[in-house]
Amino acid sequence: MFDNDVRSSIRAKIRPFPRVATYPTGWAGQRTFEQIYDDLIPSFNRLLRYYRNHELDIPDLIAHAFMRLWMDISADTSMLAAVDQGGALKLLLNRTNPQLYRKFYRREMYLEDIATRSGDPDDFIIDGYDHSHIIGYATYAEAIDLRIDIEKVITEMAEKYVDSLPHLAALYYITTEVGPDDAAAIAGRSGTKKCWWLTSVVKPMREELCEKLELFKPRQETWRDRHLAGVEAPLLRLVARYEAEGNLRMAATVQSMGAYESCKTLVERLGLSKYTIHMLRRNAHKELNKVYGCPA
Repeated sequence: MFDNDVRSSIRAKIRPFPRVATYPTGWAGQRTFEQIYDDLIPSFNRLLRYYRNHELDIPDLIAHAFMRLWMDISADTSMLAAVDQGGALKLLLNRTNPQLYRKFYRREMYLEDIATRSGDPDDFIIDGYDHSHIIGYATYAEAIDLRIDIEKVITEMAEKYVDSLPHLAALYYITTEVGPDDAAAIAGRSGTKKCWWLTSVVKPMREELCEKLELFKPRQETWRDRHLAGVEAPLLRLVARYEAEGNLRMAATVQSMGAYESCKTLVERLGLSKYTIHMLRRNAHKELNKVYGCPA
């Protein structure tokens, strides 16, 4: 009875993922980020011009400030709850950092400016972009794109499995730091049912997430990979060992695999059944992985 009460209490606290995230604001209550942007952009534009930012820089300053604001309110959803529009504009201005922008992102020198001052652009060295300059903006934008992709995929999967509590609990377990015992209890699969839930629900969900995000498990290196890379000595030593032992069948099988011949070719050469050839090739494959130091 107590377990049922606990389960009911946990289920009652679970809410579906909202289609669009909303954030509390001090000037208009709950607002989506798009609405926050629409509220602030007119005044923010005027402020950037008031502080004499270069016209060419303003679109990038706006994008930079709003991206940083979005990251911050995603981490602390109540950040705008106690501020009015003026306070929100101050938060945006603090995130533009125009001095840093001018220092690191405006390294070009225009020929028109040189010609205006000197009359002959060829008399000057064109600096262009500093070869040692490292632009971090691309890395930052890539991280933002990845975060957006992850949130989008999580939302899609939550909507797909909205009627299945075990699957929603699995998604919660995979994407947060909750422990397996607590997640299994939420799914109603604690105790002896936890192993089944982990293998039959969590594992496929994790694979589906990785597939959607194009995150694939790296393949383990095999003896073939190393042999194709030009490492032949272990294979030749294995052939010599089998010949010294008088095991000519295995020696021929290893040589055939090193030449990437088909089973049919080896059957015709040795005059053995296909079953025997398959057995020899399995054993040779294991031994080759062993001598190359690769996992079986």
